[in-house]
Amino acid sequence: MGPYTKEQLKTLLKDAWTYENRAGWGAEELETKYLGTVRTGEYLKDLYVDTAGNYWFKMRVITDHGVVSFHESIFGRAEREWERRQQRRKQRRK
Repeated sequence: MGPYTKEQLKTLLKDAWTYENRAGWGAEELETKYLGTVRTGEYLKDLYVDTAGNYWFKMRVITDHGVVSFHESIFGRAEREWERRQQRRKQRRK
């Protein structure tokens, strides 16, 4: 399927999970493909689909200083890779 309309992306977002939680769903190793971005107010949601047909999204925030990750908008700094790995390990233990 080619480019998606804004309405199609909004519909697909209803079935999407946060990208950061892929490990908890056993989908961390699956390849993903970017489908498009939906803007809702100050939020940008980037939509992806994996090879199993699951939908995932990453959130970004539009600030006075530009576009930043959702994590950075909350904590004031970018998330470090080791923080992400630790979070994934904790999810696997559950």
